Amino acid sequence: MEVPFDQKNAASVEETANKIKLVREALNGKMHIGAGTVCTMPQYNTAKEAGAEVIVSPHMDEEIILATKRDGLVSMPGCMTPSEMMKAYKLGADFIKLFPSAVVNLQAIKEIALPLGHLPLICFGGVSAENLKQVLAAGVVGVGMASAILNKDALAKKDYGTITQLAKNITQQI
Repeated sequence: MEVPFDQKNAASVEETANKIKLVREALNGKMHIGAGTVCTMPQYNTAKEAGAEVIVSPHMDEEIILATKRDGLVSMPGCMTPSEMMKAYKLGADFIKLFPSAVVNLQAIKEIALPLGHLPLICFGGVSAENLKQVLAAGVVGVGMASAILNKDALAKKDYGTITQLAKNITQQI
């Protein structure tokens, strides 16, 4: 589970750290908790101190990847081009976040995965219950999903049964 930083609100850094701590306590080891949209080293340090196990970035930042690996955390930088993907992998990234994957069609993902099949690609964005099987068949090792599970109407109504059912539907497909 990824708890993202809000880049538009500098004051949200401590709020995000608190959310990471609360989620870790509430789930008590039942799920790996990560920090998302980690764009700076201060955000990285805050996430690490809050107990994040996975560091997810929308971009490929050498300093963040190296710090993540040095500290024994899982590194997942965002990359769009094969050159970025290879560089991130050589730096030690555990997974390559194909981002934004919503603008990349399935054929492009297949074309990237063909010569770079050794790269652990994960699609973030644009993945839904309807296209999940096709995305996984394109050559990625995983997907990142938010709106496909965290339905806005269900969240607003605190209808956790619907959210649970959406998550179960996704896991059954996988």
